[in-house]
Amino acid sequence: MRLGIEDGERAVASTLDLAREELRELASRVVAEAGDPPEPFGLYGFTGASEESALPRAVERNVFAEQFGNSPDLLAAEYGAYEPSTFFFCVIDHRRNLPVGSVRLLLPSPAGFKTLVDIETTWGLPLDDTLRRSGLDLDPNHVWDVATIAVDRDYRASVTQSLVSGSLYQAICRGAYLCDVGWVIAVLDLVVLDLIQTISHDAYERFAGCEPLRYLDSPASLPVYCDVRTYLPRLASLDPATYELLIDGRGMEEAVRAPDWEALVDAFASITATVAS
Repeated sequence: MRLGIEDGERAVASTLDLAREELRELASRVVAEAGDPPEPFGLYGFTGASEESALPRAVERNVFAEQFGNSPDLLAAEYGAYEPSTFFFCVIDHRRNLPVGSVRLLLPSPAGFKTLVDIETTWGLPLDDTLRRSGLDLDPNHVWDVATIAVDRDYRASVTQSLVSGSLYQAICRGAYLCDVGWVIAVLDLVVLDLIQTISHDAYERFAGCEPLRYLDSPASLPVYCDVRTYLPRLASLDPATYELLIDGRGMEEAVRAPDWEALVDAFASITATVAS
């Protein structure tokens, strides 16, 4: 069945206002279907049209309202055109049965990628010229756009932040590796970007000519890209342990339940094929 923008909008509308207990009930069902894993946390993946996407959407909505004053209407307006190609990673606290971390990915589709649109509309730079000066020849079929990253405020303490944030970064990196993604792009708040660069040994580079600007009420954000095919060998050489964590998915097994990566790779391929048809 083809998923259109209208279907995505209905999915979003049906998930925006779930109360905390409803979220807990939905998370409990997801965890039960995964076999009630013993790990304190779990990493899960959901299509944007699924009922379960209410879990990562709730984290995203709450964090972006708290940090930047973004309303649900603003988020819907910014990302609505990309709903058919949206995929979420979500970290669930198994002890509380609540979502605590999320990543919104935009997969290849005829709608394109929000980061590239923003380079032209917000930064006011010609895209083709910016890509040329950045030395990039992007194949849109091998690009992922990281639209949002969010961690619940109760999980930003030192220990839990490393688990939740680390799980989300691992999801992006391992997922991109398994799906043969050549480039990961994003517009990142400078505070978040600094954290990711520290963890990842400077995975991201700025697009040529782009400087930090106020963006969706973030005081300073920047469009960036990671050339996955050059980054991975560099990371493996610089820091084999971090490579194992982010790419091989090893290092947090006792604390975080890993997803069924084979099933997720199939889901990514299915979304891409569906929106292209």
